[in-house]
Amino acid sequence: MTTDPVAVLTTGVDSFSPYVQTSGELHDPVFDEPTQYGTAYHAYCQAVLAEAGPTGERAERLERAGRGLDAALAHTENPDLPPTGASFSRADGSVRRSNHRDFTWPAILKTFRVLRDAGDERAAGFADRIATVDILRSFRSRPPSNWASVWLAGEWIRIREGLSPHSVGDVDEWLTVFLADLLRPEDGFYFEPGKPNSYDLFTRLHVADLLVEGYDGRHRPALERLMETGLDRSLAVQLSDGSLASAHRSAGQTWTLGAQVAYFTHARAYFAARCDTERADRAAEAATRSYVSTRRWQRPGATFSPAENVLPEGWRVGYEAYTADGHYANLALAFLAAAVRAGFTGDPQVTTDRTPATRVEHAPIFRGVASAGRYSVAVNADPAPAYDGFGITDLTAGPDRYLQFASSVRHPDTGRFLNLGTALRSGGVRGELDVLAQRTFTLDAPIEALDRPGARAGLRLRGRADRGDGDDAMPYLLELGVYDDGVRVEEATPGVAGERSLLVPYLRDPGTGVHTEVERTPDGVRLVHGAEVVAVTVEAPVQAMVHLPYGFENRRGLCGLVRLDLAGMHDTVRFTVTVAR
Repeated sequence: MTTDPVAVLTTGVDSFSPYVQTSGELHDPVFDEPTQYGTAYHAYCQAVLAEAGPTGERAERLERAGRGLDAALAHTENPDLPPTGASFSRADGSVRRSNHRDFTWPAILKTFRVLRDAGDERAAGFADRIATVDILRSFRSRPPSNWASVWLAGEWIRIREGLSPHSVGDVDEWLTVFLADLLRPEDGFYFEPGKPNSYDLFTRLHVADLLVEGYDGRHRPALERLMETGLDRSLAVQLSDGSLASAHRSAGQTWTLGAQVAYFTHARAYFAARCDTERADRAAEAATRSYVSTRRWQRPGATFSPAENVLPEGWRVGYEAYTADGHYANLALAFLAAAVRAGFTGDPQVTTDRTPATRVEHAPIFRGVASAGRYSVAVNADPAPAYDGFGITDLTAGPDRYLQFASSVRHPDTGRFLNLGTALRSGGVRGELDVLAQRTFTLDAPIEALDRPGARAGLRLRGRADRGDGDDAMPYLLELGVYDDGVRVEEATPGVAGERSLLVPYLRDPGTGVHTEVERTPDGVRLVHGAEVVAVTVEAPVQAMVHLPYGFENRRGLCGLVRLDLAGMHDTVRFTVTVAR
């Protein structure tokens, strides 16, 4: 697999060539119509390839960028035109449309500048049209919405280019609203239901873009402070395989990978310019870690995937309702293109001996991530019912692997989520299960960093599970330790003993042609995915195993479920997850 990001970008961008119309408008390969902001970001990718790709392709790339810019600008400058597709039904192929013009603005301005600097004869006409856009009419969102951070970043470029009726003072006023609605700079920069890690990253990237583009208004010191807190938080919620810790919407979409590559590349340059080599080096490694994951999601002979699997587009596995290939895949590629323009070269060296780090966030976020060496583990104590289950949402074992526990596994028939963890059982072997990941919990204390002997990082979560029957809530304890040889988990309902089962939802088929095989062992289960092996061992006798290889999925692909029914009565279950190779 190539390490050259320009080659990866080229393959991804060209995979959408069959869906570009004569007008320059990009159609989605499944729904055969424009979706959200895909045309604008595809045009920007063509513009970057005109600069970074082979000289012999420059003229053709510029022509494609110009046609795409024309189509994107036509849609953005006239909000009376019908809105594009915004929500897509997997069940019956229906499309709901909404105004997402907000997202087109940075891509339009950046594509325009490439064409102008290349001496394109259409540049003057584009400039005239850009100057006439009424952003407050075309764009529906306002600060502190995350969407507004996108058009604000684009509008700043328009101001710098002398094409805007707005001023630095206007940008300052918009930023005042953003900054007033921060939770805390250390915890998250977003105004979005569910407090998703993805939208914290998304907004920080556009703040970084403002600094890169020379923002010099009165909030510059605050934005510089956000670069420091943003780097610290973004490093902490990046998993060991380069993906983003699951938390509400969009975590499993490839744009979060591309956005990390771009954000960390901007951060590297920002801190390098300030002679902060420690932060710059960490940012550079994090950019490469996400890039290693990004380049895996090119479907062979088909379009780049908007989700972290390469199953066919029409299957829509790992997609969310608002996900379509036309816009979400091209957004991911455009973020990679932005990183290339900022100097990202795709250095393939990514260490698996990651420096230990633990991040705990209490109210209003209720999440934690611990990483050390090749392992990362993330917990969510306040999951959004439509996106995640309670408890261990992610457990990853380093870059360039497919067999990871990355996001909750869902059974489409029930809509209920399963995580790696335990369930209470009644009725003996293969009896009814009360899955703890599906319970509602109240925390008794903030999530804590846990210091265990021999562990390099760890987390402790204490709370009470709602029994749902009017009785007193059941006490609950989850402790995780990250060691050199694996992740050790203790999950307990202290003082409440009963029959227990350990549930191991696993990735069976990411679309690569390799399927995971399941082997029962005396003390657990062994998962084998090609050359990758993960062992789950439990410190209790396993009385029976049930393997359900079909009917489940998550952001990484089609999944299966292993259920280990434990012998005896327990209030505590201890198990270990280890990468054998």
